[in-house]
Amino acid sequence: MAIPSTQIAAVIPASGGKDVSDVQISSTHVPHPGDGEVLIKLEFSGVCHSDVHSIRGDTPMKTNVAGHEGVGRVVSVGGGLEEKKWMGQMVGIRWLYSSCLECEICEINHTACPYQRNAGANVPGTFQQYLVSPAIHATKIPVGLSPDLAAPLLCAGIAMYSSIKKSKARPGDWLVIIGAGGGLGHMGIQIAAKKGIKVLAIDTGNKKKELCLSLGATTFLDFREVDIVEGAKTATSGLGVHAVICTANGEKAYEQSMNMLRPLGTLVCVGIPHIPFRLPATPFEMIVKGLTIVGNSAGTDQEMDELLAMALAGDVQAHIEVFDLQDIVDVLQRLERSEIEGRVVLRIP
Repeated sequence: MAIPSTQIAAVIPASGGKDVSDVQISSTHVPHPGDGEVLIKLEFSGVCHSDVHSIRGDTPMKTNVAGHEGVGRVVSVGGGLEEKKWMGQMVGIRWLYSSCLECEICEINHTACPYQRNAGANVPGTFQQYLVSPAIHATKIPVGLSPDLAAPLLCAGIAMYSSIKKSKARPGDWLVIIGAGGGLGHMGIQIAAKKGIKVLAIDTGNKKKELCLSLGATTFLDFREVDIVEGAKTATSGLGVHAVICTANGEKAYEQSMNMLRPLGTLVCVGIPHIPFRLPATPFEMIVKGLTIVGNSAGTDQEMDELLAMALAGDVQAHIEVFDLQDIVDVLQRLERSEIEGRVVLRIP
């Protein structure tokens, strides 16, 4: 197909964004792939709460196009690549747009590369029609997995899959997911339940309660109605839970997460605060209880492949609402108000 010279994108004005309502649908150029790169015509992009943070300036953003859950097909191939291998291939663009693959950190886990580039943060993201990606970092989407359902797996899904592994929760253990009815949490429930882990889902509202329990959560606690720390301890004979994955971004949520843990428990930090604060953990408590605190934002290529295999087998599926790219401001505002159940996916024209 003919590749145009211009495209439409959801762009932050040159003056910088202060509010999600500043995002505008504008015309911009279509990039050309360099050596080792592919040009992708995007078809769908998931929308993440971290996009809200980036656009508002809560977290560093050095590009004018957000988004990091894009799925589309390769339409042009740069030098040094086998064209037959890539043309028409459906691929995904993740938060980890690229890493150096050469430093000491990459030798251990390239998702923590200090030289990494991130889609929608320091390179143009997926809220546009065309995007260039290093071929080595593009995620190949298996045949049989629809692109709209694949998109949320590239951030929300892999973040939870990797977080569950980092939580060290084993079959029969109790895992709390705070924000369980949201874009990340609802996929975390499915992944954990499939692994035989008992999920204590925390969120608010009957719709999210029904969603969480239908996806395999053992118990649901509404944080607006009950003391969730006491509820977690009651469910675990007073010991506390084995692990907590906190996808919420408030200081109180993180404080409650620490208080739910049993001795030798693990807290996985996922939710990004828009107002910085320090975790409420004292050295004494860490020493006496032998706690572990770990952060997570992405997963390895192997973890991504494992998750895609689960999705292809029907073991995990994103619950999505699909909107057009032109609706992005309304979608971002709904995310700000925590009115989204599951995940929003934008249809790229």
